[in-house]
Amino acid sequence: MKRNAIRTLAGVASAIAVTMAATGASAQSNRPVTVVVPFAAGGGTDITTRAMQSGLTDALDANIVVKNTAGAGGTLGVGEVARARADGRTLGMAPVGPLTTQPHLRALPYNIDSFDYICLAYSAPTVIAVAKDAPFSTLEEMVSHAKANPGEVTFAVQAIGSVPHIAGLALAEAAGIEMTYLPVNGDGPALKALLDGTADVFIPHVSFFSSNAEQLKSLAMLQSERLKEQPDLATAAEQGYDLDFPIWGGIVAPKGLPEEDVTRLEGACEAAVNSAPFQERMEAVKQPSAYMGSVEFTAFVREKYETNRVLLEKAGLLSK
Repeated sequence: MKRNAIRTLAGVASAIAVTMAATGASAQSNRPVTVVVPFAAGGGTDITTRAMQSGLTDALDANIVVKNTAGAGGTLGVGEVARARADGRTLGMAPVGPLTTQPHLRALPYNIDSFDYICLAYSAPTVIAVAKDAPFSTLEEMVSHAKANPGEVTFAVQAIGSVPHIAGLALAEAAGIEMTYLPVNGDGPALKALLDGTADVFIPHVSFFSSNAEQLKSLAMLQSERLKEQPDLATAAEQGYDLDFPIWGGIVAPKGLPEEDVTRLEGACEAAVNSAPFQERMEAVKQPSAYMGSVEFTAFVREKYETNRVLLEKAGLLSK
């Protein structure tokens, strides 16, 4: 009887252990995955991330939470990702600026070696945008106004050294004008500054422009050829300014993910970019989609890191 009782208790304990392990594994697989967006809600990076949300949910079989951590030119949010545990539960949508320009400008709690690069998720042309009721409707009209009123044109930028800031510097140099810079925390705050008259110009990527086209007009798209999704938008090149400044970004994770997790997340990212909801959203905001896998994206980031270092050095912006 005692032996039978012992065997029975052992069997019960074993069953409980198996049940608890299965429950734990299920709970682990159902834990949410947070994707940190390092800019305010409503901006171009936020729009693209939220367009991927349902595709990532399906591919990972997990609840995807988009978290906006804005500030310091995107470095607060990207730094938050760098500090997180490398367990695949915290990811970031890291744009070009926080990854490849901001680390050249000042000491940060991360660098390009702080991440595993999962995929490129978007690459969008930028637009020189003004409010619908702005007194100029073409790039040349704005340039003429700026020449007649040095420093009067106020230019909203997310951060010194960001793509919009570098594009603005390049435009000012090419056109021989002077503009006054107004720092903002994202495209949403920049739009508000335009609408309340605090700023005259800003340079969002095309999805944000399209999402707010009823309040904005484009003076030029900063690329060499017209976008097939936006055939009516004139380029800077056709107005005499050879300027090409896309904003791109992709999914990153804290450095140290197991290789199988990188592969799993890369597959989920590709599935999300190719998903119908994402493609429909990109079509709605007239933004071309883009994708690179982990190996290609890693090499791409490192190349752009060096390219932007050279641009910042020429502009005299490198930290000492």
